[in-house]
Amino acid sequence: MVKAKKILHSFRYEGDAEGAKLARPVFFRSFMLAENVQSELHSHPFIQFHYAREGSLYISVENNSYIIPACYGLWIPAFMPHRVQTASEVMLENLDIDPDYYASTGFKAELKLVTVSDFARSFIHHATHTIPEFYDADGKEGRLVSTLIDVLNDLPAAGFAMTWPTAPALLEMCQIISESPDLPHLMEDWAEKVGMSPRTFSRHFIKETGITFSNWKQRHRLLHSIILLRQSRSVTEIALMLGYGSTSAYTYAFRQLFGVSPSRYEAAPPPPDAILYD
Repeated sequence: MVKAKKILHSFRYEGDAEGAKLARPVFFRSFMLAENVQSELHSHPFIQFHYAREGSLYISVENNSYIIPACYGLWIPAFMPHRVQTASEVMLENLDIDPDYYASTGFKAELKLVTVSDFARSFIHHATHTIPEFYDADGKEGRLVSTLIDVLNDLPAAGFAMTWPTAPALLEMCQIISESPDLPHLMEDWAEKVGMSPRTFSRHFIKETGITFSNWKQRHRLLHSIILLRQSRSVTEIALMLGYGSTSAYTYAFRQLFGVSPSRYEAAPPPPDAILYD
């Protein structure tokens, strides 16, 4: 049997002009994205529930960067600028939601990363493939959509956000670090490169991100490792790719942040309350 070829789309949004209206209160957007494609900084005149049924995404909003593996979703309020990058081939199943309709449900639009339950995943998939663009908002289809919005709003928050610095020199540094997580990136070396003493550098970095430089590097590597786990890479391979001296060192660091080992996380992601914060 010949496997169907997946059609890959770039980031192109129609009808996103300011003041544009959706045909119905909720529009379901489903398409494939190629690996390692990135959008320009953009926004939409509607609320968006960004969800990858397959694959993994990075979404940058304001000075936060969200790593979104499959099974997680991100609420993005209307007109909030964001940039999307794929870490693998991605199957998107997004919801575009009219702000007035959303407000009428009693919920407040806010930037929030959530854990998508198996039931919600199945519900999104069903709605994406069965609810037409011009559905009957007052009939059975409208009631299904309303129920799905209730389900999505009840999903628990997840802790996969990274706060990035806004100072140009520190931001450029973090971008370089994110592209080469296997390198040591010593604080003393970077302090010299950006023209600060180590003490001043440390103080500025904490002020910008809320955590120390070493904690930021560690968290970034561990969050990136989730993407690699979802790509079915071995724990040993990931440890080497991210610059850990041994598999045990990577496993220990992963357990300290997420409360479970990488192998257990790969089998079943932990609940949100298992995620530790600085």
